[in-house]
Amino acid sequence: MKRRLLLGFPAVLAAACAQMLSTDEGGYAARMNTLGERYVACITREAENAKNPAGAEDIAIAAHAQCWPTWDAYRAATSASFVHGAGTRAELQLARDKADAHLRQFELEARRMVMDRMVERNLRGAKPGP
Repeated sequence: MKRRLLLGFPAVLAAACAQMLSTDEGGYAARMNTLGERYVACITREAENAKNPAGAEDIAIAAHAQCWPTWDAYRAATSASFVHGAGTRAELQLARDKADAHLRQFELEARRMVMDRMVERNLRGAKPGP
């Protein structure tokens, strides 16, 4: 189950970016996806040894801080991917707004995934196996 959660998140990310892939001439979306997967792997790795699910939210926030360089690279790639092809000032503003919304949602979902994994790991450890 742990692996399924980790593998499912990049798939959701890829689906969200599928529309951009069709018009992406410079590989912006592919770079964004790769860096997004690296970020998810980083925060997952940082939170892997956490034992107390009561502090799951704080641990997820700390994992984000530890992975800041990876997040920053993903943020920059996402911004570039969204603004790619924007020609007018209005299109550029809309693209930036969409990138900001995407980044907020992505970070929220990544943190939620980390917290869910910690709680699941704790519950699995507390109950005897079948």
